[in-house]
Amino acid sequence: MEINNKLKVIEKSKNVNILFACESGSRAWGFASPDSDFDVRFIYTKPLEWYLSVLEKKDSIDIMDGDFDAVGWEIKKQLKLMMKSNIPALEHLFSPIIYKGNDVLVDEMRAIGLECFSPIKSMFHYLSMSKKYEAKLHKEEVKLKDLFYALRTAFAGKWILENNSLPPVIFEKMLHLVDENSENEIRNLMKIKSENGESYLHPKNEKVVNLVSEIIAKNCKYAKTLPSGKPNKDKINSFLYKILTNENNIST
Repeated sequence: MEINNKLKVIEKSKNVNILFACESGSRAWGFASPDSDFDVRFIYTKPLEWYLSVLEKKDSIDIMDGDFDAVGWEIKKQLKLMMKSNIPALEHLFSPIIYKGNDVLVDEMRAIGLECFSPIKSMFHYLSMSKKYEAKLHKEEVKLKDLFYALRTAFAGKWILENNSLPPVIFEKMLHLVDENSENEIRNLMKIKSENGESYLHPKNEKVVNLVSEIIAKNCKYAKTLPSGKPNKDKINSFLYKILTNENNIST
């Protein structure tokens, strides 16, 4: 799929400038199935007149075209979400698959994102997601998609407990958090998932499902002991001003 061409069409049809675009979801996490969608996420700016209005305006773009699932956030919306330690807003910046975004911009946004990262808020986000998917695993056969969503979010919480930092986007980078036997079991399931469609049902792996439940229980136990983030609002405002003035060629 030619993602960059699709991004150019979005820019023209929506009258926006895309600053950053990346892959999210299973392709970015490293456990895609053959029929996984392309989950593209992007950050954009609008022309100056869009910002000079007392009216609230739509600050997101959603496009679904076959297996191309694209969601964009206007830069101010993106920064507001980062200040709240919104996990998708932070994770997208560290995606291993970046379609558009110069190095200086990406580095600056990543630095802001790491300052905004709140261990406690992020833990509760991951807990909510891991519990949701863990509840789907108590059947004789389970979707590997559900299992890996549960694994990834549970491991992300475990990473936060042990490292007090934003978890890696690539799931494989967290596998060292468990013993070698568990890691091998999970790697084998990753291989099976990579060879089967999203709807594939696999016999329940008791060991891995129990591991998920154990990690979630520990994450729950210690979640409230974690610190919050420390976003620098002045730095974020300065960054926003710089982006908008550069984008609109305003002389100061």
